[in-house]
Amino acid sequence: MLRKATAMLGSLGIAAAILVVGAPTASAGGYGCAGSQIATYPVKYGSTTYGNIYVYYDAATGNNCAVNVATTAGGYGKDKYMEVQITRCSETSTSSTCHVVTQDYEGYYPFKYYAGPVTVNAAGRCINVSAEIVYGGNTAKGTNYGADHCG
Repeated sequence: MLRKATAMLGSLGIAAAILVVGAPTASAGGYGCAGSQIATYPVKYGSTTYGNIYVYYDAATGNNCAVNVATTAGGYGKDKYMEVQITRCSETSTSSTCHVVTQDYEGYYPFKYYAGPVTVNAAGRCINVSAEIVYGGNTAKGTNYGADHCG
């Protein structure tokens, strides 16, 4: 009886560990981005958040990186269309518009968890990020609206 209870407790511990781990956190290494996280933008359909755009900056290289990570509402773990784009703008200070210098984009079907990473070198310039998730017949979108994160 004691062996059976010990085995059952061990199984419950493993199951609890799996539940605690769940979706990956927004750490740079977990998604292939170097540097520190500098911003998060929701990818929404109406008031529902289908995912988040995580933006990173690596001061050593001047690179900005972005990933689009689905939430449970956005079909995390299920096949869906996702995309993420990062743009180096010609602007050197925050602006409501972004004039494209160069871009990196990733998007196709199927993604299960996240799209990206996408990277641009934007030392001395601003960036723009955008993302989309199509799930359950809805198209969720997110962006930082214009040129931002300048430097």
